[in-house]
Amino acid sequence: MTSKAPEKLPHLRVFVLGAGVSASCGIPVAKDILRSTMLRLLDIGNGKSADEVHRVLRYLYPSFHESLKNYPNIEDFLNFLEMAKQFNTEEFVTSERFSEKRIEKVGDIVLKALTDFLWEKMQSKDRLKSLVEFAESQVKLGDVLITFNWDVTLEQALYMDRKEPYFHYNYSRELDQKQVFLLKPHGSIDWFMRKMLSDHGKGEEFSPLDKRLAVFNHFDFKEKPELARLLPVIVPPLSAKEFKHVALRRTWRGIFRALSQATQLHIIGYSLPREDQFARFVFRRAIRQNFLNTEREKKAPVAIRIVNPDEAVWTTFSRLAGGGEASVNMEFKQTLFQDYVSSLSD
Repeated sequence: MTSKAPEKLPHLRVFVLGAGVSASCGIPVAKDILRSTMLRLLDIGNGKSADEVHRVLRYLYPSFHESLKNYPNIEDFLNFLEMAKQFNTEEFVTSERFSEKRIEKVGDIVLKALTDFLWEKMQSKDRLKSLVEFAESQVKLGDVLITFNWDVTLEQALYMDRKEPYFHYNYSRELDQKQVFLLKPHGSIDWFMRKMLSDHGKGEEFSPLDKRLAVFNHFDFKEKPELARLLPVIVPPLSAKEFKHVALRRTWRGIFRALSQATQLHIIGYSLPREDQFARFVFRRAIRQNFLNTEREKKAPVAIRIVNPDEAVWTTFSRLAGGGEASVNMEFKQTLFQDYVSSLSD
C-alpha cells in the first residue's frame, strides 16, 4: 500500500520572533539581561556564586567592574566562555586559574541564575497583553512560529488565547496543519533532560521531545516547584553549536523547511545577532532556496516584513536576502513590537 503524498499547501506564513518581542513583556534584551540577572543573584544573597562569575568577567573584560554594573551582552559573554572552555585545555594552553571545569561551572551559574530570573519576570500575566493580542489577532492554525527566546511568554500567550496547548515543537507539511508549529532552536527554560526528572518525563505533565528531552506542559513552575532546582536545556547563540539532542537537530531542519517554503515571512524583534553565525548561514541558505523555488515555479516572491526599532536590522536582512529582483518584496516597519501590534488593530 502506497502512502498518499501530502497535499501541497498554497500559503505558508512564518513568524520569526526575537528578544524585542519578549521585551514587550518586561524581559530585558541580550545587552541588558546579564546585568539584571546578576543583580538579582546578589539581591537574593548568593554572593559566592556572583563572585565566581565576576572573577571570570574581570579577566575576559578588563574594563568590567561589579561596582560599575557594566555587564556585557550575555550572548557575547557565553561565546567567550565557550571559546575559553575549548582553548584552556591540554590541546592548546592549559590554565589552572581558568580550567575547563571552572569555566563550565561559571556557565552553569549564569544559565541557572538567568532561568530563575526569567521565571520570576513571567509571573505577571498583565505584561503579556501585547503578546496575547498578537496571538489572538495574527496567529492562525498552520502558521510556523520560530522564537529564539528562552522564555515561555509566547507559549503562555498561545495558551491563554486557545485555553489549551495547540502547538507542535516541529514542522513538516506532512503533519496535521490544524495546529501551530512552534520551533525553539535555542531550547527553552521548560525543556529538561528526561533522566533528571523523577518519572523520566513520562507523566501527563510532560511531553517527550525526543528520547532524551521532555517539555513541561504547564508553562509555570508553580505547578511543579521542584523543577526550579534543575538546569534546563537552553543553547546560547554560539558561533559553533553542538547539536547533542535530536530535538534540536530536528528543529533546525524544520526551520530550514519553513523558511524555504514560506510565502509570507514576518521577522519581528529579531536582529540576527553576529554571534549566531549558524543561524545566519541557515537563514541565508533557506531564503536563497525560497527565491530559487519561486523563480522555478514562476510564483510571486516571498513577502518579507521586518519589524524592529533598529534601522540596522533592515540592512542586515536586505544583505542576507542577497538583493536582486526576488528580494524587492520586502517591507520595513521601524517600531517596537507592542506599538506594531497596536497599529494592526487601528
